[in-house]
Amino acid sequence: MIQKFVNKRALALLVLGFTCLCIFIFNFAYQKAKDAAITRLNQEQFIHARQAARGIEEYFVTWTGILTSLSRLHEIFNMDPAGKRQMEFFYDAHKDQIRSFTRMDEKGNILFTVPNLEMSGKNIAAQKHVQELIATRKPVVSDVFRSIQGYDAVALHVPVFDGNRFRGSIAIIVNSQGLAKRYLEVIRVGKTGYAWVVSRDGTEIYCPAAGHSGQSVFTTSAGSPSRLAMVKAMLKGGSGTASYTIAFNKGAAPVKRHAVYLPIKLDNTFWAIVVASSEEEIFSSLTSYRNKLALVVGTTLFAAIVICILVLRALLIVREEAVYKEAEAELRASEEKYRYLFEQNPAPMLIYERGTLQMLAVNDAFVISYGYSKDEVLELKLTDLYPEEEKQKITEVAAGLSGHTYVGEWHHRRKDGTVFPIFVTSHDMPYGGKTARIGVITDITDRKLMEKTIEEEAIFNRLLLEHSPDGIVIIDPETARFINFNTAVCRQLGYSREEFAQLSVFDVEAIETREETRHRIEEIVREGRSDFETMQRTSQGELRNVHVTAQILTIQDQPVYYCIWRDVTEQKKLEEQLRQSQKMESVGRLAGGVAHDFNNMLGVIIGSADLCQHQIAPDSPLQKYLEHIIKAAQRSSDITRQLLAFSRKEVVSPKPVNLNSLIIESEKMLCRLIGEDVNLTFKPSTGLWTVLIDPAQFDQILMNLSANSRDAMPDGGTLDIATGNVHVDADYCRHHSGTVPGDYVKITVSDTGTGMDRETRDHIFEPFFTTKGVGVGTGLGLATVYGIVTQNKGFINVYSEPGQGSVFNIYLPRLLDDEAAEEAAEVAPPPKGTGIILLVEDEEMLLWTTTKMLEEIGYTVQQAGSPARAIEICTSGEQIDLVLTDVVMPGMNGREMVDRIRSARPDIKVLFMSGYTADIVAQRGIVEEGMFYISKPLDARQLHEKIVQALAS
Repeated sequence: MIQKFVNKRALALLVLGFTCLCIFIFNFAYQKAKDAAITRLNQEQFIHARQAARGIEEYFVTWTGILTSLSRLHEIFNMDPAGKRQMEFFYDAHKDQIRSFTRMDEKGNILFTVPNLEMSGKNIAAQKHVQELIATRKPVVSDVFRSIQGYDAVALHVPVFDGNRFRGSIAIIVNSQGLAKRYLEVIRVGKTGYAWVVSRDGTEIYCPAAGHSGQSVFTTSAGSPSRLAMVKAMLKGGSGTASYTIAFNKGAAPVKRHAVYLPIKLDNTFWAIVVASSEEEIFSSLTSYRNKLALVVGTTLFAAIVICILVLRALLIVREEAVYKEAEAELRASEEKYRYLFEQNPAPMLIYERGTLQMLAVNDAFVISYGYSKDEVLELKLTDLYPEEEKQKITEVAAGLSGHTYVGEWHHRRKDGTVFPIFVTSHDMPYGGKTARIGVITDITDRKLMEKTIEEEAIFNRLLLEHSPDGIVIIDPETARFINFNTAVCRQLGYSREEFAQLSVFDVEAIETREETRHRIEEIVREGRSDFETMQRTSQGELRNVHVTAQILTIQDQPVYYCIWRDVTEQKKLEEQLRQSQKMESVGRLAGGVAHDFNNMLGVIIGSADLCQHQIAPDSPLQKYLEHIIKAAQRSSDITRQLLAFSRKEVVSPKPVNLNSLIIESEKMLCRLIGEDVNLTFKPSTGLWTVLIDPAQFDQILMNLSANSRDAMPDGGTLDIATGNVHVDADYCRHHSGTVPGDYVKITVSDTGTGMDRETRDHIFEPFFTTKGVGVGTGLGLATVYGIVTQNKGFINVYSEPGQGSVFNIYLPRLLDDEAAEEAAEVAPPPKGTGIILLVEDEEMLLWTTTKMLEEIGYTVQQAGSPARAIEICTSGEQIDLVLTDVVMPGMNGREMVDRIRSARPDIKVLFMSGYTADIVAQRGIVEEGMFYISKPLDARQLHEKIVQALAS
């Protein structure tokens, strides 16, 4: 048997067999060593890649939180000078980390940017990441782009909102190379291992290989299909391991590399990080082992099997420990760098153990913000930072956190006990051999205050809208429907909010056609604003005058038709009343202008006829003619008096009277006036207040109103007269022109006649307006009533509808008791006149007639046809008891004449007379308070009374 084995052929076979076995064992062991080395390398590379990825993710999370808080600042939101200063200050504080700080509006226009101020006003809406921001209105991290300064940059945009309305963004730009270097340049795996980062669009953000940074990874990998395969896999957002072969320079030998890749998750995008090492360096550490293994196998075939296994195992253990120690050293170095970033972060950060919630570490920013020392913090648990009412809830939330990133709003409590709102972002991390979580904290006190301010402003604006007395509506220009409206517009038009919400402008417009309304809206859209008046129809069908102030506004990027509707119906009525009052005032001035000459002629006619009656026997046939002359003249005098009463210029003798007594005295006369087929009723009010009025004027009021009612009831009816005390307040006066607040006596005269339409009611108080036939009436009856009432500081209202009769309400001001007492005394005239009177009158016929009238009364008369003659008589020393003079005379008026007479005879008595109206006499300064005055045409009894009063003064 041994010989067989010793046999060369057998030995060769044995040697060959054992050699093959040893070669197999050698190759198997060596391949396992290579696989283990690659696995350990990939694990180490994954550790570095995860640390760098988390660092970059937290960098953007931190800046997203910071920009979100800044976006809610009022100054930066409105981009006023204070906001620009705020942005400049913020940039100066962080310019070591960011290259620019920008505020952009919703259309992509740069509102302001530092430090490149010249970029303000530029539109960047064409940039891909800006379009994504406008479309999604969420935080956006851009792909790498070449800045105008020539460096590769990355932009972070955070949207700015006005309530729910998108108002642009606030953004920072960072140097992508600087960002990558901060987290990637520190990565070293062996001598040739390094990290590189690719953006979502395939741009190499960072790569230590010359000429790769800023280039497309598809370009730099064009000659390496294996590298392209890895690139396609990682740009899908996945993670894994790969190996590829690449030649970095033309003509250089290809190098095989082993790599790991995983995504860096950002707000809207992701980057991919790759950590790669050369295979040659990995396997160079196994060269010695390979040589020794081959030597042992060559020395002994039989012992080599056991020795190789033992040696291989020993070498593997030793190598694993060396590699592990090397990786551990590099990990400690990486942790030191990570700790540096942790400590220097401007935002408060903390690390706590996930199971026990025990605090493990905090940075300096946390110590400054919370007031604890680091030793004090390490004695706390996470729940100690929360107010009592949130401790149970945070315990439950923290227990459910595992692996994923958490974002939320809470409240924290400082050492001094102050509680403030926070925004926290946390995720898992290993720390000191423990499973921990790291949290980044942002104080959102200012943001909360801003939100509260915005909410209060919104509430204030809603209150202004709802409490506006004018209707406010917002209309869609396309459909003319109401988008929004306040309560006042519903109240004006009589709709509920639900009913009005279903309407459009066409449904409430009363005078314009649908086409006209549509044309008006289009015109306002073109012009931007408009003011106009229109008529609107209420829910009950009533027409209202509305003044519209309209303008076009843009709300949430949509043009809307904003209107203020002011109901001016009452204002229109007051304006119409004012125009009516002014028109009647003008007619009154015309009526008063004819009084002088007319009254002079009437004075001659009445005086001459009266004198003739005294000269002719009572049974003479001429007496009848004289009576007709006197009646006609008196009728003409009444017409003149009516004109004067209408114009409120008649000189009257008002007395304190009780209107109930006057109405009772006039009842018989009124019954004869209205006829037997009209039933007259009087309803007096007890305790009626006293008024100051000439009784004759009040009789005129009753007669004219009664006659008007009689003519409105040709087939008979009822005429009611009633009195009462009323108080008129300021609210009533605001809606009725010509009224004054106070106490009034109200006289109501109503009938059951034919009534009047609106057109007739608008003209009934105008002089010479009448609905009767020619020759039936003068049209002065109601005009006289209006004049008397207004002359006595009262006012009159009329209510009438066709077929419903008419109601006239007359309001005369109350006379207080002490005023009434002053007016009570009267002086009875003596039965016969005595004394010498100087009569001054330039009208010859009136001079003769008045002389005869005075002589019949008993006075001695001296005539003067001019002021000069009167002055001559008085200065001659003749006895004169009283001067009766016309007011207006050619050359010199009565006042001037009297002044010259009194310079010689200061005690002389004077009585003025005139056919002009009282206001003209007063305007010319002829008759003042304390002087005696009588109007023409003269009545013998009234003239006698005035002369007696003047002589007795």
